[in-house]
Amino acid sequence: MKICMITDTYHPGFDGIVRYLDYLIPQLLQKGHEVSVVCPWFKGNQHYSSPEEGFEIIRTTTTRFRSNAYYWAIPDWRLIKAIIQSDFIVLHSLMPLGLAGGLVAKLFRKKIGFWCHHDERVIFNDILQLPSFLVRLFYKFIEKFYTKIVDVFFHATERFRRKLVYFGAPSDKTHHTPFAINTSKFHSEPEIDLRKRYSIPSDAIITCYLGRLSVEKNVDNILLALDAAMEDVPNLFALIVGGGPDEEKYLALPRKNNERFIFTGFIPENELQSHYATSDIFVTPTLNESSCFTVFESMTCNVPVITSAMDHDPDIIDRENALLVYDVLNPSEIKENLLRLATNESFRKRIAMNGQKLISSRTWENHSERFVYGMNTVFSANVKHKKSVARVATIPKNHSKRKLGRIKKSIGL
Repeated sequence: MKICMITDTYHPGFDGIVRYLDYLIPQLLQKGHEVSVVCPWFKGNQHYSSPEEGFEIIRTTTTRFRSNAYYWAIPDWRLIKAIIQSDFIVLHSLMPLGLAGGLVAKLFRKKIGFWCHHDERVIFNDILQLPSFLVRLFYKFIEKFYTKIVDVFFHATERFRRKLVYFGAPSDKTHHTPFAINTSKFHSEPEIDLRKRYSIPSDAIITCYLGRLSVEKNVDNILLALDAAMEDVPNLFALIVGGGPDEEKYLALPRKNNERFIFTGFIPENELQSHYATSDIFVTPTLNESSCFTVFESMTCNVPVITSAMDHDPDIIDRENALLVYDVLNPSEIKENLLRLATNESFRKRIAMNGQKLISSRTWENHSERFVYGMNTVFSANVKHKKSVARVATIPKNHSKRKLGRIKKSIGL
């Protein structure tokens, strides 16, 4: 099957969506599918490229306008051509490229999937801070798009399943495709001596945040909580890994223990494992995520996690594989969880071990099988519908034959 994925972020950019595609696409290629990715164009990249057989990258016109560090790509003839040549279209957002892609795909009667990985409610209210009347208008539009345009939905976490329910996505069209982690890339022994690189004492307890430095990640409250916890734990250090649109703001915030904060800026993918594995605690109670990549990657590296309790995957809550923050906007609650782990080594090890056991049961092969199953339900439903229509169409003809037979019999033929 020819699968076209439309996304507003891709290489050379790097975020959770890009990493997800890097995991999923090879699995789909192994299963014999052809994949194209329609994405923004950046200087130095060709509009068409093919990294391997069966995989094509198509870059559309991209503007200089951006929101929250994402440039707005707009539809052009390349997008339309890619949709026409594909059997199944996967949208990754409702930014201009995804929105236009969905409408064009519907126009050409293509089957459409939507991969749910962000919460528009957070974007409109917390990031863009739109007035309430505009938020209500956009909510109504999203509801119509989900119910009238999209044929099948995919979500990796309970949080996003509940978001789909909020916007009216039918439950029978919604498929849980949980995240997995490549254990060959992520493991508990750091490959780089980061304590030496960052001049961190050997007896220091390192708490790591890894992700974009932007408002939806709740970084300001995480930093406040870390600074307060350092008052009680003199050997607590904070490793803040990543860059983002609000990086300068967070660097400039006043802190009592600023000398124990290490901001690394952007790091390459091959160094992620070492940053997790070097850490003693991982903290990520964000506004828009729960069971995300960073949670599971840190678990795989045998690091205990502090994350949001909101709409978390049930297995994390039921098995107590992480410490959960119920009010992520309250730095005091984040601090309390930090202190529980920082002051109790045996407790840290127990939570880390539970988390590592949890993630060991999740694989990308299983994820891709669920994805393909959800995709195929759309086409099997279409076949059933055609058969149903065919049966209805034959009823008048069969009925006429029976009526003609009775007439012939009544006149002795």
